[in-house]
Amino acid sequence: MAETSEEVAVLVQRVVKDITNAFRRNPHIDEIGLIPCPEARYNRSPIVLVENKLGVESWCVKFLLPYVHNKLLLYRTRKQWLNKDELIDVTRTLLLLNPDFTTAWNVRKELILSGTLNPIKDLHLGKLALTKFPKSPETWIHRRWVLQQLIQETSLPSFVTKGNSGTIPAERTQRLIREEMEVCGEAAGRYPSNYNAWSHRIWVLQHLAKLDVKILLDELSSTKHWASMHVSDHSGFHYRQFLLKSLISQTVKDSSVLEQNPLRSEPALLLPEDEDAASTEEPRINIPHLLEEEVEFSTDLIDSYPGHETLWCHSTILCVHKQPQERGLPVQLSCRTHFLHCGNWQTSRKKLFCSIHFVFIM
Repeated sequence: MAETSEEVAVLVQRVVKDITNAFRRNPHIDEIGLIPCPEARYNRSPIVLVENKLGVESWCVKFLLPYVHNKLLLYRTRKQWLNKDELIDVTRTLLLLNPDFTTAWNVRKELILSGTLNPIKDLHLGKLALTKFPKSPETWIHRRWVLQQLIQETSLPSFVTKGNSGTIPAERTQRLIREEMEVCGEAAGRYPSNYNAWSHRIWVLQHLAKLDVKILLDELSSTKHWASMHVSDHSGFHYRQFLLKSLISQTVKDSSVLEQNPLRSEPALLLPEDEDAASTEEPRINIPHLLEEEVEFSTDLIDSYPGHETLWCHSTILCVHKQPQERGLPVQLSCRTHFLHCGNWQTSRKKLFCSIHFVFIM
């Protein structure tokens, strides 16, 4: 094992090179992790690559992290020069071990803006960091910055395909949206109530999807099963509340008479004007039907898991959203119908939740 500063420098340089070579051999690495190993047992590299999984033996981290951290700081203070390839390698190694080091992300921003670094590779690096640190705020912040650059064609001329400027941005945006939803879903599954992941998902809907009605409806449908399997995840249910609120806002925006004449009929969920318009115009939405389905969904979950505060809070929020749609007494009667069991639970904690909810809807 390395002891002197010279030995440490040689060791770290070898490890950084091994990490770089691992990404060259397999650009499809999809997960990183630490391999518990208190000390080096064999004269071999501490970097292990198995299929698409990259492992780092834990014994080398105490040498590797301080060294690359100090090296980058020396570069930023202009006390040591690093060429572009060295910067990419050092920042990659550092961020895989400590993704909340803002300076490293800022260096990579400069490399992207100069055309040295492909922003897609930075999205991949961030995705890898999130497999080990799913709540890392700096990683999510940098990810949003990269996405903003990608959706601005003129900002990254060296990585934008020439020609067909009318179709490529739309296709790229759709692909980015799908990929970001997958990244957010994986991060939310790795860390309970991952506020940063769900907030990023909301940001993607607002800035990439532009609150497109079809995408909002798809998200409402696709996250339903996830919510039923994570009944204590406040952030996940808050995301569903955001989807419903956005759909309501979009409906109000698209129909100037909605407040004076709310939808009362029972049409299909989506009501395109005709087949041609359906492909170019956003569909009209039966908001009361959506809210009714969500109330029923929440009620079923409460019946199965009555002691989870998240579900009661979600149901209370749904009643708030239903009031502008059904006005006055009808909405109160509707909510009471779904929660007649309020106050009947024997356990004090459960009784507290449902009593608060019952007082609210009364």
